[in-house]
Amino acid sequence: MTDPDGQYVTVSGVPLHYHDSGTGPALLCIHGGAPGADGWGNFGQNVPALAKHFRTLVPDLPGYGRSGAPAAAGGGYEQQAHAFAAMLGELGITKAHVVGMATGGAVAMALALHYPELLDRLVLVSSAGGLPMFTPTPSEGQLLIRDYYRGDGPSPEKMRRYLQMMLYDKSLITDELVSDRYEKSLHARTTDGGPREELWRDLDRITAPTLIIWGRDNRVQGYDNALFLLNRIRGADLHLYSRTGLWVPFEQQRKFEDDVIAFLTRPAVND
Repeated sequence: MTDPDGQYVTVSGVPLHYHDSGTGPALLCIHGGAPGADGWGNFGQNVPALAKHFRTLVPDLPGYGRSGAPAAAGGGYEQQAHAFAAMLGELGITKAHVVGMATGGAVAMALALHYPELLDRLVLVSSAGGLPMFTPTPSEGQLLIRDYYRGDGPSPEKMRRYLQMMLYDKSLITDELVSDRYEKSLHARTTDGGPREELWRDLDRITAPTLIIWGRDNRVQGYDNALFLLNRIRGADLHLYSRTGLWVPFEQQRKFEDDVIAFLTRPAVND
């Protein structure tokens, strides 16, 4: 899918690149942090459906895609949450739904914890920031991600192996997808690698109505993480998809869109 040009907003001296589509209540979609990830790459296929109901904002995390990287090392969830809270402020948005996938899910939870007044409803997809209860740590997928830039460095072969691990449906892995993710991985400017906050300790403080979406065959963040989030976040609902890996919005596009739209538009009396 062709990545349109998008727009920029400057936060603390760092230009954040984002796509802005549709009208209605604001919906911020925060992408994952794996090699080659960016906002449009993770959620671009979902924007046409979501933008029929929401003003859909799809930014690149600091240091990813076309966004600039902060000068200071770190890249913790709280730091990234501060950046997106400031972004919403610059855009004049006082309340937003937030969808976060993988690393983006942890950033979304940090937003919910530190800026509860900004959040309307929260959707966590294959989210980091929880606690695995029975899958190995680090997981198979986390090991592949850590090794991607090590040794001989990035390669199309490494990217293909990562995608084969991440997706349940291998038929979705095209040469074009491998090439696009590989090329983007070469230009990452992330300062990620600093200590990560243990968000799982405070998840009971999240008050935003929350929908958790997970793939049963997620080999990066096992579905036991989803069960942990379900137990810790009050009033959360869980949708667990069979025959699906980490990248739910891509593998289960229509089902994902239908579930998210239904959750975000249901009457508030049901929250």
